[in-house]
Amino acid sequence: MLIKTPAIVLSAIKYGDSGKIIKFFTLNHGLTSCISKSIYAKKNKTNSLLIPFNLVELVYDEKPNQNLHFLKEINSTTHFNSIHLQPEKTTIVLFLTEILNAVLKEEEQNFALFDFLENSIRAFDQKNSGYADFHLWFLLNLTQFLGFYPHLKKGFSYFDLNNGISTQEIPHEIYISDSDLFHFEKLISLDFHDQSQSQFSQNQRKSILSTLLKYYELHISDFRQPKSLEILNQVFS
Repeated sequence: MLIKTPAIVLSAIKYGDSGKIIKFFTLNHGLTSCISKSIYAKKNKTNSLLIPFNLVELVYDEKPNQNLHFLKEINSTTHFNSIHLQPEKTTIVLFLTEILNAVLKEEEQNFALFDFLENSIRAFDQKNSGYADFHLWFLLNLTQFLGFYPHLKKGFSYFDLNNGISTQEIPHEIYISDSDLFHFEKLISLDFHDQSQSQFSQNQRKSILSTLLKYYELHISDFRQPKSLEILNQVFS
């Protein structure tokens, strides 16, 4: 059965001599993997569209009880101005898509998650400045759809990373406090769409990112530090 749906490109890996396996997050069917053959042929424009965070419309042949489907057609739906051209933004895109590939498991529609991803990507592309905090804001707000958004309350001295709650008593396990807690609270109150300049210093961003990755590790089984983290730190050092 042929399926037509808007989609977001998450990854594309080489398959054989002339093909690729592409992972999409689609509007109508959630996480979907497709195979495309003869992708490197001169007249085949598919390869140029398989860039992480690209917004596309695709047609694929869905095979019942199979996890890999044949890609029949793909077209771009958005012309981006910066996220695939500016080195800093490209690095953030690669980092975030690596995390999305690790944490997204849904093979069914999730309109709210798709809207969040699409709107976030568009906002990121449109920002000419003040986007250095985007990956922090994105990772924090992604937790709403993964089921462990922080229940943070101001006025409390500690934030328990294991249970995702604020507390006045020192937690028995992993927690943040003092300046780390202050910056985490600041991140939660941040609205990236209205932000005209970055809110955190380089060292603060590294500290917040370390907290977020630890938070993901505690709440997602088999979550590992992204390989692209080192590149991200180098680009923003």
